[in-house]
Amino acid sequence: MPRQRRIRICREGVYYILVVVAVLAGGTARQLNLLMLLGSMLAGPLLFSFIYGRLALRRIEVGRKLPSQTRADQRLVVDVRVTNFRRWLTIWTIQVEDVVQREGTFEDPGEKLAVSVFYSAIAARETKQVSYDGRLPQRGRYRFGPLRVSTRFPLGLVRHSLLLEQNEELIVHPKIGRLANDWAQVVRESPTGSQSMSRRGLLEADFYGLRDWRPGDSRRSIHWRTSARRGSFVVRQFEQRRSQDLALLVDLWQPPEATDEQLENVETAISFVATVIDEACRQSGRYLVLEMAAHEPLCRAGTASPLFFREQMDALSFIMPHHEPQFPPSLGHAVALVPPSLPILLISTRPIDYEALREAAAERDVQLTDRSLRGVNVAGDDLAPYFQV
Repeated sequence: MPRQRRIRICREGVYYILVVVAVLAGGTARQLNLLMLLGSMLAGPLLFSFIYGRLALRRIEVGRKLPSQTRADQRLVVDVRVTNFRRWLTIWTIQVEDVVQREGTFEDPGEKLAVSVFYSAIAARETKQVSYDGRLPQRGRYRFGPLRVSTRFPLGLVRHSLLLEQNEELIVHPKIGRLANDWAQVVRESPTGSQSMSRRGLLEADFYGLRDWRPGDSRRSIHWRTSARRGSFVVRQFEQRRSQDLALLVDLWQPPEATDEQLENVETAISFVATVIDEACRQSGRYLVLEMAAHEPLCRAGTASPLFFREQMDALSFIMPHHEPQFPPSLGHAVALVPPSLPILLISTRPIDYEALREAAAERDVQLTDRSLRGVNVAGDDLAPYFQV
């Protein structure tokens, strides 16, 4: 780990040196031994400050622990540990400074934020941990580091610092809101049949109870202990789960000169998409399709799982809006790739141009009227019945 040492005389140290120089100069000019002795005694603490600070920062180790993942609406806690490897010497008044910076984009350059923690004393062979917390309001990649360890012990005249090139990164996911109770109707009310019943293995279903054996039942479902006790076959009955598959088509648009409201609409749309994916991934087995028209288009499809959720959250953390004035034809083309049984939820940050969407779908020989599609304009009031930030 590269280390850069630095010694700086503080403002109080400058004043102190001026006093010492004045006393020594006056004693030398007037040949006053007591005044010269006083100046020498005053120079002692200054010399000790130069020596102690350099020794105090030698045999220590500083580390930072970041959470594995976090969201823009969550409280961030970062642990900073300092270990003193000396056998007998206690170090005093250690300060550790950290730098947090959001990586800039083509629209939003990152700004640095300095935070610090303080340790009054660290005994020999002791490790102390102090945490700092806060919130990172924006999604994206944040860079932590470098770490700067410093001390001004004992009188605050000289500051010794040690710069540690210990850089780490943290991806902040979008906010997760709350889906309203009416959200389920987005799927249930689709005319093509949104809820697909899928038979699953015994291990994937929920145990419901026992019933008498019927012709056609599998032998694997027989509950042998109860059957032996009753003298007749009894089988285990499982509740069949319902799988709500869904296709999400997102028009993430923003004008080149966006207002605060339009910037907020983009973040609301991303948060809504993240919330829908989070809700879908709470139950494994659902099939999701995600097609986003953005500065860098995003096309994903897969079965809901913790890994699928993490991958989509990482992708949504860096997605940026596009500035094209026309409605993106890629969303109409994506309709042709979505299985007819899947309901489609079209999310846009501007009024939806259904005519352009219909023409783009027709290029792939697909009629929009034959598909179950529901549009949500984030800029309007369409989102209010289903989503709350």
